[in-house]
Amino acid sequence: MAVITFPATQDRGALRPVSTEVSIQRLAMSSATEWQRQIMTECRRQGILNPAVFAYLKANRLLDRCTLLASEGPTSPLLFKFIGVPTLSVLGRAWGRSVLGQPEDIDPHVEFAHSIGMQYVEAIGAGEALFNRISVTGVGRPFVYTHAVYGWSDRGRRAVLSCIDVHTLH
Repeated sequence: MAVITFPATQDRGALRPVSTEVSIQRLAMSSATEWQRQIMTECRRQGILNPAVFAYLKANRLLDRCTLLASEGPTSPLLFKFIGVPTLSVLGRAWGRSVLGQPEDIDPHVEFAHSIGMQYVEAIGAGEALFNRISVTGVGRPFVYTHAVYGWSDRGRRAVLSCIDVHTLH
């Protein structure tokens, strides 16, 4: 005989699956913050991803605002190489530790990762900077951010630099 009895209710308090919604709006680069435009200008000036890009980011204290993904070969996937503070503030440090050095497509936030991955592919193919406003629900707390994205492709290796400015975290 139980000392305490609980009402028999089905799945009371059970976590319900939350669908992820990602809204991406393309904006003109002129809408970007000054620091995002400066980084995109430097990326364009360099033409390829090289140590000078990182020297510029470090010298101007901008590296921590960026996330970098790069492939190690022509057929290999993009890997998380560096994850900046804005991304970690939204998705968490544990997430960052779990994906650093891993392919972007193993991100546990599958729908969100797929949407953003499509922006990376476009930036790499375009060889030109893209600027988007992104609204996300269903991945932790809802958030809105902008990212200026620049992609490179050289002898089959690919890389993408995303310069992230978080606007709201609800």
